[in-house]
This record gives sequence, structure tokens and C-alpha cells, in this order.
Amino acid sequence: MRIKKAIRTTVFGVTALAAIGMYAVDNMKNNNDNSDEKIVFAAESDMEEISVNGDDTKKTEASTDDVTVDQIYCIGSVSKVYVTTAVMQLVEQGKVELDAPVTDYIDDFKMADERYKDITVRMLMNHTSGIFGSSLKNSDLYGDNSSVSTENTLKNLENQRLKADPGEYAAYCNDGFTLLELLVERVSGMSYTDYVEKNIAGKIGAENIYTAKNVFGNPALADIFPDSNNRYETEYGMDLGSGGIYSTALDTCEFGSTFFKGDNRLLSEGSKNEMATLWSSTTDVSGNLKYNPDYMDQNGLGWDMVDIPMYKEAGVKALYKGGDNTDYHAGLLVLPDEEVSVCVTTSGGNSGYNMAMAEALANIALEEQGIEVEETTAPEVELKETVPDSYKKYGGYYSLDGTPAEITFPDMKYALVKMLGAGTSDEYYMYTDNGFVRVTGDIEAGEFRVDPDYFCINFVEAEGHVYITEESVSKQSGLVNGCNRTYSGEKLEPNPVSEEAIKAWQERDGMKYAVESEKYSSVVYQTPFTEIRVLEDSGYVVDLGMASSILKIVDENHLEAFTTIPSSGNRDIFDIYIDDTGVVHSSNDLEVVPVTDNESFTADVKKVELTTNGAVWFNIDDSMANKTISLDRPDNSAVYIYDKFGKVKYSSHMLDYGDVIHLPKDGYIMFIGEAGDAINIK
Repeated sequence: MRIKKAIRTTVFGVTALAAIGMYAVDNMKNNNDNSDEKIVFAAESDMEEISVNGDDTKKTEASTDDVTVDQIYCIGSVSKVYVTTAVMQLVEQGKVELDAPVTDYIDDFKMADERYKDITVRMLMNHTSGIFGSSLKNSDLYGDNSSVSTENTLKNLENQRLKADPGEYAAYCNDGFTLLELLVERVSGMSYTDYVEKNIAGKIGAENIYTAKNVFGNPALADIFPDSNNRYETEYGMDLGSGGIYSTALDTCEFGSTFFKGDNRLLSEGSKNEMATLWSSTTDVSGNLKYNPDYMDQNGLGWDMVDIPMYKEAGVKALYKGGDNTDYHAGLLVLPDEEVSVCVTTSGGNSGYNMAMAEALANIALEEQGIEVEETTAPEVELKETVPDSYKKYGGYYSLDGTPAEITFPDMKYALVKMLGAGTSDEYYMYTDNGFVRVTGDIEAGEFRVDPDYFCINFVEAEGHVYITEESVSKQSGLVNGCNRTYSGEKLEPNPVSEEAIKAWQERDGMKYAVESEKYSSVVYQTPFTEIRVLEDSGYVVDLGMASSILKIVDENHLEAFTTIPSSGNRDIFDIYIDDTGVVHSSNDLEVVPVTDNESFTADVKKVELTTNGAVWFNIDDSMANKTISLDRPDNSAVYIYDKFGKVKYSSHMLDYGDVIHLPKDGYIMFIGEAGDAINIK
């Protein structure tokens, strides 16, 4: 098999170390030759051409010694297919029933919402449990693997409500797979790490499938560069079932090949078919679908997608799972009937790019089998000069793709979408017979065109709510057209609240907060800041944190997530309350404190006493601006320095930074460690 030219790692968008594995049966061989052909390569920068004969591997001219086929990456949420496989093995053994309540297997799983008793094992696997999303406490750590994510998640869920009835709709949920990890342990009597080693890696002869628990310190782990410049200590994903599997691209491909038709090393055909079946949308009391299934999540059990349009139109069943930790990213694409498994792992970039690369390679493999795959193309549209008056009622505030937005229709000529999140810009949409299509250019001067990355939105009413559906067709990094349809937004409903409540939140408007409750090794400290903004005359607040969100004001100290979007547009939502000391508690298990009134970091600060899971924050005094310091600190501690915009300028997790640390003007400095220790400043 020959991999053709023009496969380039500029796909990753940023400088990224990449490993790509491919496993395929060479159907061009003599029918009497049943041997397999494995294709593996690793590269950085541009890749020109490789030719593989049997199991031999050839690097491209642009590949470097820094990247090899033995490089180990965290595969992020691709881990969800592994834990789903583990549970399905227990189902085959008669130890677990897919449609039994989770409480049958985890008796200490409790929530503040009584509906949790209706959550089944299947609902955890297909993201329909109704659980908010992600418990973040110490879930990703630098140079440390001592967090226990399952215990943190169980404790956090005890005080959490559900966002929907179990089974109502699918919305991506990490916590569900942490519960599946715990289920595997409770039912099998083994640690999850031991289970994976014996019953997954061992059964397929894979030497490089690990969890964060047993990969710690492995010299083959790929380097990470969170800020694209400085190499950091390795990131360890401690939510093992949700995102904590580590592997090479080749062994991930080997795992993917167990889903080929007829390969029963891990699961029976029946179990694999269950996993590859699209979940069922719910109906109303009359038996009608509540929502349009074309715009709902397309996942099966564990898999993100079990129906990919361009493959479906070619008569090819395709299974895909992407994974994104903070610094590691992965994509696994499996074509079970054509016996093609492709994995792309990267340090840097994101899983959308990995998917594009995986699809490009899979399409070449299909072409050599005589199967032509036509990429989805954007429809031709005719832009209208006016917007029908019937759309006036849809003006207002929205939660759109997880970001606050305001939509208006200036002079009913177009739709203006003002994104209110940090680092966003206005978007313009012209009305067409298909809906509102995004345009670029100077719309006021009449010099504009349809955005080359086709993006169309529509306003729909369902179940008493106004939602936005979106359809996009875009060339993912110059490789393959990606097509996406989803419910992406919801209009804010009126929320009348008391004057006292409005006043309390207006007094916090513009205040900056920072995380204080994580371990010294927590990755969260890379982006610890959030800011509160009140949406005028709405009864809602914008939380401009790691993921901008709109929350509904309940009273002077409580905010609630309000969205009911029937898709992953409603993933990772959270409630908030502020205690009497001013600490902000979030239901995703983070605590933040105001940084406005921090103590000033001056030359007089020579020693900082540490507390466990309690960050000590300072504002850098003007007298220290542009000066330097050095530190004497214990191993189990960390120091971060941020500029006035909240960007990391220094972290003690950076490797080879040196001993001299520069302090920016109007910045922040944070110290974190363990009780009884101290950091000395020189």
C-alpha cells in the first residue's frame, strides 16, 4: 500500500509533535495471502511521502528524531471506548445488565436529584444520563498521578442536580465514564488499571496500553508544550475511564482493529453492534419526536459518531472517537467492514485536526479497495436582501455554542450575532432559503461574500423553547471537508428576580476571580481566572471563565445553569453559589476567590507559608514590576506568574526555564503546595 503525497502535518495548526498509526488489511493482495499490512509513521512539520512494504516502516524526509512510532501519548477521551469495552465484557459474562440502574453496581452513587435512580448503565455510555458533565477537581495533573478522580466525582455528584430526565437527550458527559470506571472496579474486583492491562492490552498483545497510574515516568511519553514555547512536566489524566488511557498510535490502532467484523478478541459481534448503534431520540406523549434527530448527537456507546455523512453515503460504516486533554489530543477512526483502523495522536493541536488527518488516510485506504468517498460539499445559496418580519421575535440574548451571544436584526437586512465571550468578534448572517448563512467582509458597504467555511443557522421552536440549529461544512486544515449538524443554542427566557438579587450581582460585575482549591500539580492553574458580568435587564450573569457560560440569577448568592439544548451544546454546565466569605463554589467542583483585593507582592515578601489545596494569591506591586526573583521551594509545590491579561508567564512546571524569574507589571503571582511547607523568595 502506498500513502500518497500532500498529507501534511500543517493540519495541526500549531507546531505539534504527531504520531500516526494505521492498520489495514491489504485487499489488493492475492486472496490466498491472509497476512496483514500495518502502516505506521511519525513526523513533525511537513510530510511528503512514505511507501510501506509489509511491516517495514519508512520515515518521511521531514521527520525528526524527536518523534518515533514508540512515542506514548494520552489519548484523552478515546479512553471512553476502552471503558465501554470493559463494561461490555462484563455484560457478556452476565455480571452487568445494560439497562439496569447504575445504583445496582455502585451503591454509594447518590445525587441531590431523585431522578438519578433512573440512570442506567447504557445511559452513561451514550451520554443520556442527564448529569451536568465534568467534575474537574484535580482531574489533570502535571508531573503527578496521585489524584483519585472517581472518589472526587462521587463526592461532587452527591450535591448535584440533573439537567434533564435520564434518557431525554444525549449531551457529552465525562462524569458518566468515570462512573463506568468505578463500575468496572466494583464488579470485577480489580483496579481499573489492572483490568485494562489484563483484559484489553493482554488479550490483544499490546505492550503499550497504560493508564495514568502505570505509565508514570515512562521515558517514551511525548513532550508537551502548553504555551507552544516551554516544555512542561508530563500531563497525567486522572479520570482514567473518561480520559486517562495512554498508548502509542500503533497500539491504539490495534485496539481499533478489534472492532473489525469477525475479530472477537475483546468483544462478540453482538456487543460491537450495540456500541455501533445510534442512540434513540425520545418522543412526546403522542409518539412524535421531540427534536429533529438530524441535529442531535450522533453517538453510540462510547463512540462519538457512528454515522459520518460522507461514509454513510458511500455505504461504509464508520466509527469515530476524538480525545482532548489539555495538552494531548487523539482521534481514532475505524471502518469495521473494510478493516481499516487509523489513529492520530498529537502533542498540541486539537482532535478536530486529528479527525481530518484520520479521514484523509482512511479515504486513501478505501480508494485502494475500489471505494470512492465523496466529501460533503456546501450547498449553493442565494442571499436575500431582507429578513422576514416573522424573525423579529427571535432577537435577544442566547447561549450559543457555550458562549453568551446577543442576536439582533438591524433594519431587518441581516442577523447580527454579537458574541459576548472573551476574545470573540461579531458575526454577520444573511437570510437564504436554507436559513441564515454566515458572510464575511464589509456588510454595511455591500462588500461581502458567503464564508468559505459554510455555516448556516436556523431558529426553531420545540418543547416551549427557542433553539438554534447549525449546519457547517468546512475544510478541516486543508484536508477533508468536515460536516456538522447540531442544536447549538437557546434563547434566554424571561427571568424576573428581586432588586436585591440584581444589586448583589451588579456589585460583583467586572470582578476577577481565580481558582484556589486545586493541588499544586493541577493543570487548571494554567487558566485559573474567571470574571463575572451582568447581562443588563435580563436576570442573567455571564461567567467569563475557562468556558464562558450564561447562568440564571436565583438570589443574591446563587446562580443556576438554565439551558435545555438537546445536544452537546448543553455539555459541562454548572451551578454556582457564593458563601459568606466570598468564595465562589461551582458544581463542577472548582472554588474561586476574588483577586481584586489580594495582598501586594513586594520586596518585603520573603517567605510564603503553604496550605494543602489552598492557593495563595498576590497582585504584583508596581515596585516589583519588571524585576526578577528566584525561589527556594519544596518538591510538592508550584509557583505561577501571570500577566495582567491572565496569561502564564512562568510556571514551576516548566522544564529548563532557569532560576531567574521575571515579574510583569500589573500581573499576579500564585503559590500552592502542602501544609507545613513554605516557599522562600530571593
